[in-house]
Amino acid sequence: MYNPYAVMYDAKMTVKRWQDIETDGYTKQQAVEVARDRPCRYSSSGQVSVGAPNPAIQNSHTLFCGLDEDVREGDLVEITLRTGKTVEVTLGECHPYSFQWQCEVKREDNA
Repeated sequence: MYNPYAVMYDAKMTVKRWQDIETDGYTKQQAVEVARDRPCRYSSSGQVSVGAPNPAIQNSHTLFCGLDEDVREGDLVEITLRTGKTVEVTLGECHPYSFQWQCEVKREDNA
């Protein structure tokens, strides 16, 4: 199906998912890459300062990508913007719409 919003995808994302990995009889969680350089759009939607004495800035952003992408809540996503800057976010709730996923994301920075 043709996605009319795909022309606005000006960023690329690499998606990592937490999976159980067994090593020497022990099972641990490890972030495993499930997709690389996939088209997306990263949009800012708000910012809140929390905590003391070292305040953290919690940015509220939204990630848009095609319905053919395998994205799930809790995934770690590294987004490369068109400027070359990279940001790392954690996916929150994802909603499928007619042509694309709309996912809430969290990114924490220290002030």
